[in-house]
Amino acid sequence: MIELTSIVLALSPTLGTACLAGAVLERVRRKAATQARNEADAEAAQRLDARDEEVLHTARVRLIAMAAGPRPADESSAGTLLHPQLVGTAFAEAQLVVLRQVAALLNTAEQQPHAASAPAAKGATL
Repeated sequence: MIELTSIVLALSPTLGTACLAGAVLERVRRKAATQARNEADAEAAQRLDARDEEVLHTARVRLIAMAAGPRPADESSAGTLLHPQLVGTAFAEAQLVVLRQVAALLNTAEQQPHAASAPAAKGATL
């Protein structure tokens, strides 16, 4: 942009024209910067909306599917992300960590009643 300003100033026949051209170029530069900033803000808002929807989907659908599914449970029994564009992000990795921890808790809870009832059954047969 600086080179363009220098060219305009060098080609301008009068100081007034040079000042006007410089002001127009500055306005165009600021407008482009503002537009780029607005687009970046809109993209960030879309990413946040996707994450918010994903968290709700996990709580309302994926965790329930995992809890109702077969044992041993794992993260694949919870289904996939609602927003595929999140695959490979730190957010998606955090979701996997949560699903794995819930699966471990479900599997542990499933095994504990069986382990507790086994000694009682052995004692009843003595």
